[in-house]
Amino acid sequence: MERRMLGVIVAGGDPPLDAIGMADDAALTPFAGKYRFIDFALATMRNSGASSIYVMAPSAGAELRAHLARTELAGPPSAPPVLLPLAGEAGQGRPDRFCQTLAACRELIRSQRPDTIVVLLADHILQIDLRQLADAHADLRADVTLAALPVPVNEATSRTVLRVAGDQRVHEVQRAPVLPATAPGSRAFALSWAGDMVLRAERLDALLAAVLHDQGGDEAGLLQALADAIRVMAYDVLETRLPGCAQGRGAYWHEPTTLEAYYDAQMDLCTPRPALDLYNPAWPVLPVPSGLGPAKVVADATGRAGQALNTLVSDGAVIRGGVVINGVLGHGVVIESGAEVEDSVLLDGCRIGRRARVRRALIGAGVVVAEEEEIGYGALPPAARQVDSGLTVIPAPALAASSAAR
Repeated sequence: MERRMLGVIVAGGDPPLDAIGMADDAALTPFAGKYRFIDFALATMRNSGASSIYVMAPSAGAELRAHLARTELAGPPSAPPVLLPLAGEAGQGRPDRFCQTLAACRELIRSQRPDTIVVLLADHILQIDLRQLADAHADLRADVTLAALPVPVNEATSRTVLRVAGDQRVHEVQRAPVLPATAPGSRAFALSWAGDMVLRAERLDALLAAVLHDQGGDEAGLLQALADAIRVMAYDVLETRLPGCAQGRGAYWHEPTTLEAYYDAQMDLCTPRPALDLYNPAWPVLPVPSGLGPAKVVADATGRAGQALNTLVSDGAVIRGGVVINGVLGHGVVIESGAEVEDSVLLDGCRIGRRARVRRALIGAGVVVAEEEEIGYGALPPAARQVDSGLTVIPAPALAASSAAR
């Protein structure tokens, strides 16, 4: 019998990449040029057949409201996501938003009568077939099933890590573990959780009782309270497969724990076979309409040809006699004559002046690189900084100005 699945997307988190001047809501973090994190959550819900989709945020700003309104124009007609406010203020941590979301789900259960509730946090990207996760949830007879991913132990110190028994039941939750957690096949990996889960609707009251008893704790403490009170299971999202995925299974998870991780995930999109497939017709990820014209690569006034190789070019972007190799260009980016951009992510509205050179850089929205300026080739511009990996980061102009004022 087909189960009725209610989809809940939780927005409102602090921007994970505020060092380069992102939107106020983590859900609006740009990715792959023309997308925002929440677009992937919406696509996952729609492609997985969620009966209805709700977006919840403690304080939904005008930018989030406008973005959701534009989603109605993307793709075939369907019921648009419903935006519901949560109690509390913007900037709250995951535990507070999680508790408020569960409380809001109580009324949805009365009106929608779902069998399962899928909760996705919009501060990262998860691309899996939720129907398979819901099937595993039912097979495990779980009250809560946490979507988890094995990560190398040395990358798990900033994550919430699950220790599971042989039957996949969570028995311990840790933050910054010293030892690797139990994970299928290897002790060299920790089983990490990014905030996504499936809930059994009829057990919501028991779940609420457990988390409300633990109010004020951190994320690991909240999950531990759940694991102690009800049946909490972990499911490796790499066990799922996406429809239409010809090679590999197609599941994808990106959590931007660092600027380097965010940059590397986008550089992977420039490779011939990236981990995230944006071109699978059986699993469409639809960006909202930008209102901008089509991207173009053209010659400059002297006939110098513009070139783009292994590059994602978003709406409104123009490469005018410049060269981009291994790049991700956001909306409205302009590359002028003779400019060279390599191994770089340029967010919306950047402008690279004539004969400028940019290498291995992450550049915030609206940044203007002057004519003949060099980024990533030696001395740093006043507003730029370099992170441990050598990546050059230039924040958006508004952020740079506020930092200088301080």
